[in-house]
Amino acid sequence: MLDIIITHYKEPWEVCKKMFWMLEMQRKVDWNEIDVTVVNDGGWRLPEEELDQLSFEVQQVNIRHEGISAARNAGIMVTGNPWIMFCDCDDCFANIYGLQDVMNVLHNDDGRYDVLWNRFYEEHPEEILLVPDHKVFVFTHGKVYRRAFLEREQIRFEESLEWNEDSCFNATVLTRGARAGEMQTHAPVYAWIRRKDSFTGTDDRNDRSAFFQFRRNLLIAEEHRKHKPEQYAGMVTRVVYDTFFMIHSGRCSPSCKQKILAEFVPWIRERKELALAVDEKTLRQIREISRIELADHGEEINDEPGNVRAWVEYETGAGK
Repeated sequence: MLDIIITHYKEPWEVCKKMFWMLEMQRKVDWNEIDVTVVNDGGWRLPEEELDQLSFEVQQVNIRHEGISAARNAGIMVTGNPWIMFCDCDDCFANIYGLQDVMNVLHNDDGRYDVLWNRFYEEHPEEILLVPDHKVFVFTHGKVYRRAFLEREQIRFEESLEWNEDSCFNATVLTRGARAGEMQTHAPVYAWIRRKDSFTGTDDRNDRSAFFQFRRNLLIAEEHRKHKPEQYAGMVTRVVYDTFFMIHSGRCSPSCKQKILAEFVPWIRERKELALAVDEKTLRQIREISRIELADHGEEINDEPGNVRAWVEYETGAGK
């Protein structure tokens, strides 16, 4: 039903892994309906040993280096599902139910739309923003395109452009009469990571990655509170576990941990009754998801629910 086309140039696995890990974390999706294709622009392949560990298959296609537009066009050519989503290898899905939301929309497709869009997060080094409505069609992020429409109108990315290829593609889609609609999801699906080459130091990169994951979790949790309250306790628990691992692992620096705690403590103090207030199956899934971030550190952290609950009590004042 859906092709996820991910373009990759020379970005190392350390930069790309969040995209694939967040795909791995997606809940309640049938991977028999979704194909993931990486187009390597220039032949620099992602490590097969890393991709083989994922629960879904990843097809890698190599082309000579001709730029992101050529890579996306190649992705269109080698895939064949009715819907297409374009992703950059250094971005990620914004929440673990994002892909489920997309698939729910596509399952209810009645042929009314040719492109479906969703607002998405834009993460800068110092802040995280929700892209405003008027900028949504500047980018291909957070959208799915009907293949039959692209083929009928013979629409492709303009390969001569080095900049603004997204807006040119979308302008062509819209001017050719595409019927556009908004995906009514309970939270943004995609996160566009504004990575700068200057931010290459390992400690600095890890701090930024950890802090923005924390902030994104807070935003997604509150979206659940407003639109899917039955899942709110689960999202609060997810925030608790992710934060617990960040604080007790070597993933980020002491100063970053203090920065996270400064926001986490007042937030969870108002939601203590919801912390870990989920069934055993959901709690087990949340623990497994949160542990993924520790893979590179090879750390063993005692995350038994009693320990996590005691930590919450301590940080919120009961144990201090």
